Amino acid sequence: MKRNRINIKSLMTFCMAAGLASGMLFTFQSCTEKIDDGNYAIADEPTITDYLAETPEYSKIKSIFDRVTLGHKAEASSLTAVLSARGNYTIFAPTNDAIDAYLAKINVSSVEQLDDEQAELIAYSCIIDNGTEEAYESPEFPSEGGAFTKSDLNDRAITCIESDADADGNTYYYINGAKNDETGEITKGCKVVAFDHKLSNGYLHGVSSVIAPSNEYVPDLIKAADNMHIMGALLHYTGWDAKLTDYMDRDYENADHEQTATFPNLATFYVAQHRYLGYTALVEPDEVYQKAGVPAAEGYNVDEGGTISNWDAVLNAIRPIAEAAYGTEDRDDLTSEDNAVNRFVAYHFLEGKMAYNKFVNHFCEYSYKWGDIMNPQQKECPVDLSDYFTTAGKYRSIVKITHKATDNPEYPSAMFANHTATGDADLVYPDDVITHRGLLFTATNNGNENNAKNGYYYPLDGILILDAETANALGNERIRYDITTVLPELMNSGYRSQEYAYFDDNNYFASITGCSDDTKLLYLTTAPRGANGWCDLEGDEFMVLGIYDFVLRLPPVPKSGTYEIRMGCSLNSLRGMCQIYFGDDPDNLTPVGLPFDMRMSTTDDNVGWFNESSLDDAQILEKDKNMRNQGYMKGPKGFTISNGEGTSLARDYSGNVRRIVTTKTLKANTSYYLRFKSCLDDDASQFFMDYFEYCPSNIYNGVDPEDKW
Repeated sequence: MKRNRINIKSLMTFCMAAGLASGMLFTFQSCTEKIDDGNYAIADEPTITDYLAETPEYSKIKSIFDRVTLGHKAEASSLTAVLSARGNYTIFAPTNDAIDAYLAKINVSSVEQLDDEQAELIAYSCIIDNGTEEAYESPEFPSEGGAFTKSDLNDRAITCIESDADADGNTYYYINGAKNDETGEITKGCKVVAFDHKLSNGYLHGVSSVIAPSNEYVPDLIKAADNMHIMGALLHYTGWDAKLTDYMDRDYENADHEQTATFPNLATFYVAQHRYLGYTALVEPDEVYQKAGVPAAEGYNVDEGGTISNWDAVLNAIRPIAEAAYGTEDRDDLTSEDNAVNRFVAYHFLEGKMAYNKFVNHFCEYSYKWGDIMNPQQKECPVDLSDYFTTAGKYRSIVKITHKATDNPEYPSAMFANHTATGDADLVYPDDVITHRGLLFTATNNGNENNAKNGYYYPLDGILILDAETANALGNERIRYDITTVLPELMNSGYRSQEYAYFDDNNYFASITGCSDDTKLLYLTTAPRGANGWCDLEGDEFMVLGIYDFVLRLPPVPKSGTYEIRMGCSLNSLRGMCQIYFGDDPDNLTPVGLPFDMRMSTTDDNVGWFNESSLDDAQILEKDKNMRNQGYMKGPKGFTISNGEGTSLARDYSGNVRRIVTTKTLKANTSYYLRFKSCLDDDASQFFMDYFEYCPSNIYNGVDPEDKW
């Protein structure tokens, strides 16, 4: 049963509006960050505050909660008061011994001697506000290296490592831990020593040390790792260590934003209050470089930014590897983004910060059963699921990330970069014949911390490079990417798969530009609102509302060639009509095709969707060709209607089709753009984006028909 609640993060800055479309009711709160008497919990169990007050071993964290307020206004409520109210909170409460150990580490004599910033870090880092969803019990903790779906009060992800069971059969978990790959020993983590204290407003778990996430940036954590001296030196000598320190858009932070917004024919949306920036790095440990003939780094000096005494020898070994893939331009200037070694380093950094279990969003892929729609399970994923991410730098490229099926006989639940595979197009799913293994990467780095202030890094088992072999592997398969990976700000700010959001600044997304004043940008996702019955790839969609005009920057293709560019569509009477433009100059794009009327029925002759249940293969093939002649395709079999069963295929659902936007010859490492301009004078006109596809000519025009997945 869901409880009425006060949202801690919301109370920091705003009063909650009422009447979200899910039907859940919220009471208006004052904008004073102060709890009124009507919000105090009434239940048989004690509140979190009651429990802390009654349990001596948590007296010191209780005293910190007494002191730390929710925000910084004069009338702000203490966390103690907030945790006496109704809600769903997950607390990782450090014991008194844990706090004493932390105080000694930072050279503070007592809790009373903590300054305000130190006290707030301790308090905010151990609280998750679960909002309208149940707080986390230990069976719902994420799998090894994964992050909890909700962030802490500092908007930082909390990761979890599950260790082996002890002699008594008890399973141990560590929060923000780092695991030694050889011994299995977990270091630098907070051991959960007391599980699942159920209270009226959440769950409390006791931890043996204070959760204090690193305040370093991704490059700094890489340079500090004891097994990544080569990449540390590469970051230093190419200058990428100084380029990857974005964290928060201060201009956006300082602007005034409404708290909620409501639009015609739609629900109430939260207005984005923050614009976070970040990166995810895939990095080779030193031993991988040594296997490739690169000498070990000597005289590594992290205090000098990552210098080594034998840099020339290391560079001379890495340079030919990089130049074979990226050429010899600006050979002597490592800081030039045209330089091959510089490009080599840039390819290791993905735009957006992704926890290990957040690269793909398990929700409605073929044969996946979510369990609880509000908290989809992550332990039984029966098929491979992939998505594509854009890399940093002048020469934007893509990296394909694949989560292997949990029952895969060779790589159960493994994560791969640039892995490709194939299978019998009609009979076998997931893909079962590997065509390019790619690189395996793991959640933790051998005892080194990898959860940074502005992202994560993960260790690889080989060298990551977009060489000819990798480019051919990626460029010879259909590339289907979710709209969320095109807009990494959604992941940076925690919106992906979490909540409806409205972005009141049309400069919020780096990949959306040229917006007219009447363009309104909205994100919708299925699970938090319990919207059973949608048919969206990975369970979410992006909507543009109004008399819109905007330009979307697409990910690059991995190799030059001819591609069909397609977009997933949901057609209905609430949509609009737009003219689509395409090109490589965002200020001078060319119209492609006639205006796209999204108000049509898919069974209209101009689209040609058909029910194939009573047709034979030849008839289906003929009708598929007829749809293509109209510029459309049926939805794929790879994902399903969101009903928790994974069986109602998008291909069999008349509400989901693919629009063939255009066919063009595209160059690798080149940015291309789509412009969408409304043809209607209608403030309520909707434009829908879910996923896009690049399909190479050898697939859509091959000897065999393109598979239906």
